[in-house]
Amino acid sequence: MRTLSLLVIVTGLALAACDNSTEPTKANTGTVNKNPPVDQDARAKSTTGQPAATVPQNK
Repeated sequence: MRTLSLLVIVTGLALAACDNSTEPTKANTGTVNKNPPVDQDARAKSTTGQPAATVPQNK
C-alpha cells in the first residue's frame, strides 16, 4: 500500500511539472560554421614585445 501511494505522489508531481501553456522553443536555425578559420602561423607569439625564439630546422 505504501508503494502505491508513493507511486501516485510521484506521478502527480511528474504531471504537475508538465506545463503545456508555454510555447516550445525553436532550435537555432542559423548557419553552422563547420570549418572555422585555422591559424596558419601556429608559432608561439611573444607577449612581452620581444621576438619569439626560433627553433632551428633539421636538414
